[in-house]
Amino acid sequence: MEDSVIVGIILLYVSMFGVLTNWTVLLCLPRIASFNKSFGYITWNQAFGDALQSTTVFILVVPMVFFDLEFMKTNSNYISLSMLLGYDISVLSHLLLALNRLCVVASPTKFQLYNEKLTFSMIIAVNIYASASIVIFFLSGCKYSWSSEMWMFLYHVSNQCVTFSFYAIFCKYICIIFIIVLIDVFVICKARLMYKKSRTDASSRPMNSKEICFLVQTCLQGVLFSIELICYFIISPTVEDTWVRFFMTTFAFSTIHACDGAISIACNSDFRSYLYKKSIRKIRAGAEASTIYGSRVETTTMGFRSRSTSRYSANFQH
Repeated sequence: MEDSVIVGIILLYVSMFGVLTNWTVLLCLPRIASFNKSFGYITWNQAFGDALQSTTVFILVVPMVFFDLEFMKTNSNYISLSMLLGYDISVLSHLLLALNRLCVVASPTKFQLYNEKLTFSMIIAVNIYASASIVIFFLSGCKYSWSSEMWMFLYHVSNQCVTFSFYAIFCKYICIIFIIVLIDVFVICKARLMYKKSRTDASSRPMNSKEICFLVQTCLQGVLFSIELICYFIISPTVEDTWVRFFMTTFAFSTIHACDGAISIACNSDFRSYLYKKSIRKIRAGAEASTIYGSRVETTTMGFRSRSTSRYSANFQH
């Protein structure tokens, strides 16, 4: 089996998992009453970016790699624009989630910053900024195309594109992730202090279980994105082995987006309860449908048998 086929199979399973988890969040999250708040809206927007990236890989990148389609490889710079847009929306939504947790922990009793109007305004601003960044990147003449030799998307080699990608891509993402990590560290320390204080001071309010789960979700996703950025931009250029570089770049890039949806589901009890109840309803509906169908078949069969028996008896008597 050729290496490119193996790469295509790996990306197929990773992207399929990402499509399943992130589209589940997109479709089911608005139906959960407890998520009709700022954290739920931002999580939905983050899932939108992750779903866009995973779906692009599943629909376009996997066939391009698996079937070695030269036409798609030649125009892969257009495919990458959709992936970069999804990545931008996802990373910036991570920043909003971290700021959301910071506000909750820093001022739990006077939490007014993230009301609905302000949340929607920030989400719209994030999406406009991400779209504008992709348009600027496209107009700059730089290309982010698939390399069959390295099994990853690479920036077009030119002085202009190298400089642009370093400052507009690498520096931007590193700064965002650095801010997210700082916020997460502060929030974790603050949460520990709140917990210790609540044990000695009855007037202090500890974080409830949902707030802790949201904090865990934000921190886990921030850590994964930090690892992915470090592997992609810092470690991978020093690696010569093609397979190691693939797992540090393309595989890590796709896996992080796939895991985002899974983390959102795993860290939210309301979400899990909704999916469990929905699956139980489907199982019961399927069982009831099969029971009704079976009873109809049985009734029809009994009628056929009775008619056949009566005819046989009549012929016998005759």
